[in-house]
Parts: sequence; C-alpha cells; structure tokens
Amino acid sequence: MLIFTPRTAQLGRTRTTATAQALVRACSGVWATAVLLLIVVDGLNTTGVSLTGLDSPEQLWFALTGTFYPAAWLIVFAAAFTVFSVSILSESWAAYAVSLWIGMIAILAPVVISQVLVGPNHDFGEDAAIIQTPVATVVLGLLLVGVLLDIGHPSGRIMPQLSCSRLMWAGLISIGGTDVVISVFKLAGTALTDSITGWQLTTRWIGLLVVALGMLTASSTRPQWGRLGVVAGVTVWVTMTAAMTFIPSPNYFAPNSIVAVFLGYTLDAAPDPIILLTHWRINLLLTTIAAVAMIGYCLGVRRLRRRGDHWPVLRTICWLIGWLLTIVLMGSGIGKYSPGDFGIHMVVHMTLNMLIPSFLVGAGPITLLLRASTGTGPLGHMVHARVNQVINSPGLRLLLHPLFVFVVYVASYYALYLSPLFGELIRYHWGHQLMNVHFLIVGYMFFSLVIGVDKLPFELPHIGRLGYVIAAMPFHAFFGIVLMMTNTPVAQNFYRTLDLPWLDIAAEQYFAGGIAWAGGELPLLGVVIVLAVQWTRQDKRDAKRFDRHEDAGLSDEFAAYNDMLRRLAERDGVAVAADATSRSEKEGLKYNEQ
Repeated sequence: MLIFTPRTAQLGRTRTTATAQALVRACSGVWATAVLLLIVVDGLNTTGVSLTGLDSPEQLWFALTGTFYPAAWLIVFAAAFTVFSVSILSESWAAYAVSLWIGMIAILAPVVISQVLVGPNHDFGEDAAIIQTPVATVVLGLLLVGVLLDIGHPSGRIMPQLSCSRLMWAGLISIGGTDVVISVFKLAGTALTDSITGWQLTTRWIGLLVVALGMLTASSTRPQWGRLGVVAGVTVWVTMTAAMTFIPSPNYFAPNSIVAVFLGYTLDAAPDPIILLTHWRINLLLTTIAAVAMIGYCLGVRRLRRRGDHWPVLRTICWLIGWLLTIVLMGSGIGKYSPGDFGIHMVVHMTLNMLIPSFLVGAGPITLLLRASTGTGPLGHMVHARVNQVINSPGLRLLLHPLFVFVVYVASYYALYLSPLFGELIRYHWGHQLMNVHFLIVGYMFFSLVIGVDKLPFELPHIGRLGYVIAAMPFHAFFGIVLMMTNTPVAQNFYRTLDLPWLDIAAEQYFAGGIAWAGGELPLLGVVIVLAVQWTRQDKRDAKRFDRHEDAGLSDEFAAYNDMLRRLAERDGVAVAADATSRSEKEGLKYNEQ
C-alpha cells in the first residue's frame, strides 16, 4: 500500500496510508525486538546451553556459533531493523520497496536451515518452504493489515477489495499447494495420526481453510465475521508453524544414506547420456519460477493483443525457450547429478549464466510490462509509473553500470570456485539453489547490456557492446585453464564424503575446466553474431528513417551540411583576400624602399 499509493501534499500521506505507516513502524519494532531475543534464546535452545552458561564467554560463544540459527536470526534482525528505520526516517516509496525485498529475502534464513533441511527428499521440502514463506508473509500479512485498517477506518473497505483479488486467491492456493508438499515430506510415509507433527499439520490446514472462509464472507452483509475468520485462521496457521519447530518430525527418523543426507536423494548409476536424459527429478523452485514467468508474460501479450497492439512473436518465443530450457536443464538428469558431479555442475553453471539469459533478454520483459500496464486503471497506471521510476533511479543506474556488472560477472567465477565458498554452499540444498539463482541473475544483467532490447539506464553503442563481450572472453579462458591445471580439486572434501563409486574427482575437475574454457567462449561467440545482426538491422532502420525524413522534407542534415560548406568557403574567401592584401602591402613597401 505504501509503495503503490501516491503521496499527498499534507504530511505526505493520506489518513489510511498514515495508519499503514504507523502499523509498519509498530510491527517492525516488535519484530526486531523479538528477533534480537531469539538470537540468544534459539542459540541456547539448539545447543543445549543453559541460561547460567551465559556467564561464561566460552559457553556464550558456543551458543551463538554452534548452530546456524543465531546467524540466521541475526540476518532477520538486520532486515527488521532496516524496515523499522525506514518507517521512521523515510516517506519514499522506493525505500519501502527496497526494505520489503530485504525483508522477504531475510525471512528465508531461519527457514532453509530448519526441519526442511533434514531427511529423504528434503530438496522438495525445502523448495516448497522457500516458495511458501514469502507468499504466506505477503498474503496473510496483507489480510491482517486489511482487517486492522478496516477497523480503524470502516469507510475504507480494504478487506473486500483484497478478498476479490485474484492474486490474493492465487497466493492462498499456492500456500495450500506447497503445504501439501511440506506435509508429505515431513510425514515421511507415516499417517497423520501417528505423530504430533501430523496433528499440527492438520490444524494448520484447518487454519488456512478458516482464512479462505473469512475472505469469502468479507464482502457479505456481515463483514465482521469475515474479519474474525481471517484473524483466527492466520493466528492458528502462524502458531502451528512456530510450534512445529520444537518437535522433531518423522522425516528426522527416516532411514537415509550419506548421499541423501546432503542431496535429498541418491545417485546410484553413473551419469551416461541415457541416464542424464531419462533420470528426471523436478527442481520445484526453478520450475515454479519458470512457470510463473511464462504465465505472466503470456498474460501481458494477451492484454496487448486484446487492445489491438502488436507484440513481436519472436520475443515471446525467446522468453518461452529460455524458461523451458531452465525446466529441462534443472529437472533432467543434468540438474539431478549437478550437485554430486563437478563437471556436470559446470555445465549447469554455464547454461544458466550464458545460454538461458541470452534468450530471456531478447524477450524484452520490462518493455512488455510497461506497455501492458498502460490503460489498465489506477493500479496499472501506478505500476507503470513505478517501473519507469525504478528504471531511471540512481540505484538501478549503479546496479546496471557496465563496469559494476562486468566485475560481478567475471569475479563470480573466481570468488566462488577458487575460495572455500563453493565447498560450503554445495553441502546444502539452499546453497545449490542460491548459486543457480545467482548465475541466472548475473547472466541476465550482463547480456541485457549486450543484446537486450529493454531500455536501460546505460545504453552502450554497438561497438562498445562488441568490446564488452570480447573483453570477457579471456577471463573465461583463464579461469578454465586454472581449473584444469590446479592440483587441488575444488570442494574435494565434499565429494570425498559422498564417496560415489563412479566419480573421478580429478577427471571431473579437468572436464569442468574444459567446459568453462570452451563452453564459455562458444556462447559469447554466438552473442557476437547476434550483436552483429542487431547492428546491421539498426543501421538499416536508421537509413530508412533518414530516407523517410528526406522524402518528407523533415531532415535538415543536408541543409546544415551545405550551410557548413558555405561558411567554410566564406571563411576561406576572407582568408584569401586578407592574404592578397598583405602581399600587396609588402610589395608596396619594397617598391618605396627601392
């Protein structure tokens, strides 16, 4: 609300948004205080240190560093304190938007290291939790805020608007769908009534159902019952979610292998081409992102066509190909074997970092969003305005500065693989997904500056784009050579722990170096070809535009050119006359002297 509501002349906010700002300030303050306490309390609880142990610096340090929970809550505290500071110091919608994204990412920290990280098939459970957590935070949080605002301002009728929103219902359905995946994972084949976790999950489903019923009755003649249902349902859902963290679920006690402890599944067969093509295991997170991206893009194209506007079919094809490649790459045996085989991991890295972004940037998603959001009512107009403001904001100019993007794009290889960072991240499923998302985002940023069709803060000339790509090639080649020549395999302790009988760690690292070398150069050469085609087409369009202007008499370039020649001729004529006068004067002086 604070992001999409324009400010007024008086105090910057309307009455309703001022109340929303006060709620943000109060809730973020409580949030930051509670999380600050959890840093210590959860650290003591997970390490078994008593409160009296806080007198000893060694025990306190062990409590704060013995598990990931204190560090995770520290990340959340930083986000909560940021939101609280913004609510006090800023009236800018951009500040609220940035703090919202920081908070949405930070709340994942304690989730990804919790019960969803343990047990068979934890890759499915963790992906479902990563999807559910931010969606539930937005949907359930908006419903609670809507109830509070309607109570404070009965004429606002915010809850009925939220209850009729398709996006809110889609979010509620996604919460239920991911909850099913989490429940199946946590129960690990046991019945609902066989464990406390089963009863907790059942209670949580009931709470979600009560929320849905509350939304349905929010627009009725007795909206107070709808508000009561929403508050009761959200309270039950949140309470059960917190209670589930204190009791080990059945997935803790399910039989497991060493490989499945790290990956969530086993890798029994050697990865030959048939295995890589047939042994599929869906990557729930990236598949969901791809599906949402394709659906949203197609809805935007449909809106344009209904309005009678044209959108290039080739751009739509590029978008669909890019995301379908993502689904196939991460869902096939290539994605399945990538955490356990460094060579296959490098194939995934290069594809996510180079090939897929090359298709996505050619689809012009930002341009489509701007065009589709015009003429769609007040909300669409505000979205259009906000997107334009983001594109022209100083923050995005810094983020998409060619030098910054180039450094991040190139340095990511060296910082990740030539330091202990990769060995730490590869041990956890959230680490796999974090690297995959990073590869995709950084690749998109790089290629958007080279062959992207969206209007960005920095528009490099074609010759600059060509030099930009060529400058990146030696870094890829050198990185590949380093991998091939090094004597110490990357993350060798992790791969030795997996103890896969078919895995030759040194050979796979040599193969990965070759992929980084050759596989990095080939896509960039393809980009050079695409860039050359774009350059040629741009020259043709400029020539046609110039001819049209000439035929219509709108171009004054020739007139300006002729005027420049005339002024040069006049200047030369004056210079010649002056030179002739000077020579005649000199000759006259000589004659007089004689």
